[in-house]
Amino acid sequence: MSAATPSDSTRPPSTALTPRVRRRVRRALSRHRLLLVALVLGVGALAAFAATRPPTPATVAVAVVARDLAPGRPLVTADVQAAEADPATVPDGAIGPADIPYGRLVAAPARRGEVLTDVAVLGPAVADTLPVGHALTTVAVRALVPGLLQVGDVVSIVATDPRRPTDTTVVAATATVMLVPDGSTGGAGSDPPTMTSDGSLLVVAVPAAEALELSGLSTTRVVDVVVPAR
Repeated sequence: MSAATPSDSTRPPSTALTPRVRRRVRRALSRHRLLLVALVLGVGALAAFAATRPPTPATVAVAVVARDLAPGRPLVTADVQAAEADPATVPDGAIGPADIPYGRLVAAPARRGEVLTDVAVLGPAVADTLPVGHALTTVAVRALVPGLLQVGDVVSIVATDPRRPTDTTVVAATATVMLVPDGSTGGAGSDPPTMTSDGSLLVVAVPAAEALELSGLSTTRVVDVVVPAR
């Protein structure tokens, strides 16, 4: 007996294209030949561009000043924002977004866009830079002329007995200005001057023995600063 042949229902379908189908494929390719060529060229150009494009430069997250700041004001959230910067342009002591010292006093005028650094605010970093035997102290002086003082100026602090206007003594001959009162620089974004009943609060670095005397001086004396010629 001859072997049984599979029926048409069990025979696998042919994968060969019929002549009619082949003609349709050729006509479709012919009609869209230009589109296909353009597509292939475009893919090639994109691949070449991706291969030659330089890698994205690395950046570092920093805290930058969000608005012009005057010295003497506490640092608040609206004053600072996070930004990405080229590591080569980041100054030493730059503060990161996670380490912003909110609440500390601004040490000097700052413009919007500046990178916030450890010396831009008063705090332990400033105290650590003081000479041995010196201390920071606040002293209330008569209202200052805007722009008269700058952070880093070395001035003399003198006291006058209000009952004897000619009785003036030098209390601190070389006091280094560490903080200028708000508004004394007249910078953009400045707040009104920080005032006491006796005048403007000034933060200075002086020998420790003078610091104790200066701290309560304004309760009995009229205090002024003498600014030498620059």
